[in-house]
Amino acid sequence: MNWPQLLFGFKGRITRLYWWVTSLVVSVVAGMLTQSLQFWAREMGAGAIDTETGMFEPSGAFGIGVGVIALFNLWINFAVSVKRLHDRDRTGWWIAVVYLAIMVAIVLGVATLTQPEGQRAPLNAVAVAAVFAASCLMIWMFIEIGFLKGTQGSNRFGPDPLAAPQSDAKI
Repeated sequence: MNWPQLLFGFKGRITRLYWWVTSLVVSVVAGMLTQSLQFWAREMGAGAIDTETGMFEPSGAFGIGVGVIALFNLWINFAVSVKRLHDRDRTGWWIAVVYLAIMVAIVLGVATLTQPEGQRAPLNAVAVAAVFAASCLMIWMFIEIGFLKGTQGSNRFGPDPLAAPQSDAKI
């Protein structure tokens, strides 16, 4: 598999090692690029310090650059995770299920916190259950992608990435 297909494509299968190495390297590079952009934005005065968090927030082209880096990081992690799920003979749509559960938990948490103090009880239990369900799904997905061995032999998503390459030579 070539680099563009590994980083940006959603077809095929990859091993656990490829997933771990790609995920870690891409995350480290994205973090370094983001920190560099934030440093240069601060040096050039292109941003402001958030009064609530005390963190520097870049603006203008630097802010857009940070957003673009985040989107590339997200896309690449989606792509390699889908290929890992394919290696486990699972559909890549499981990633969407996990992220949907996370979004539901966040929305319910925000909805709970925006209610007056005495009226939070009904939503609070639902929000806690949603956070628990999303956490369980994230842990399951992490174990599925990062630790469990792929399907041996070919499956519906392609040939086994650990199999010896087939030779077209005839004897």
